[in-house]
Amino acid sequence: MKKNFLSVRPVIFIAAMLALFSRTAWAEGENPDPTDAASSGLTILNNATNVTRWGLGAGVGVGQSPYKGYGTKVEPFPLVYFDDKWVHLLGTTLDLKVGTWHGVSVALRGKYSLGDGYKQSDAPILNGMEDRNGAFWYGPALAWRTAFGTLSGNYLLGGNKGEKAALDYSKSFDVGDFSLTPHVGIEWLSGKYVNYYYGVRPSEARPGRPAYTGTATWSTSLGTRVDYNFTKHQRFVLDVGVSHLGSGITDSPLVGKRFIPDIRIGYMYQFK
Repeated sequence: MKKNFLSVRPVIFIAAMLALFSRTAWAEGENPDPTDAASSGLTILNNATNVTRWGLGAGVGVGQSPYKGYGTKVEPFPLVYFDDKWVHLLGTTLDLKVGTWHGVSVALRGKYSLGDGYKQSDAPILNGMEDRNGAFWYGPALAWRTAFGTLSGNYLLGGNKGEKAALDYSKSFDVGDFSLTPHVGIEWLSGKYVNYYYGVRPSEARPGRPAYTGTATWSTSLGTRVDYNFTKHQRFVLDVGVSHLGSGITDSPLVGKRFIPDIRIGYMYQFK
């Protein structure tokens, strides 16, 4: 039974979960479309007013690397924010808005993953390995927003680095100037992805580092984001979480951890 579940095509899995979530919202008597009727339908056809918002900031991520002997990773990242009727940009993720139907928004997503990959000098276990680089990912993204929270999913392609898909659920709670958002997620990584970042090619095999061909796997994550608006235009963000890596990753001779904690801290000034 477990094998059959893991073999489900992730795009079908995401669609099924979104459909289940929408059915639950209707059953409880909630309106699954919190937006104005003018904003429903294709973006190019709806009558919603075009409101532009934008901001600038920066952040830093601190977390463990799954690779043996790598230690702690400290990665700065940009917090560029722009949103209007057509486009949503945050950091390295750009969404082109396709439309909204009954509260489900659809977009075409482009995303560059800054933290993926490694250099062979990063850890002793990686000596003699070819460097693995980050990738630009693209594909459809969906989000369903109701009073119960937000269920979102995406299915992204990364060229020769494979495919990945994710499904996340979050719910925000406002407490004064603070907003607490617990979130939980599941991510599917294709065999090509796992093999590129965690596989060991025969030419890279060494004593203590046998050849390894990665297989598709599922990983899960759990965390909480805290937003603090200390002025009308300024926001501080803290996101603390932990990920549980699937066996396709942890079976690699390069990997020494199953649980990966992560902390992200950011500051943004919103001009409008």
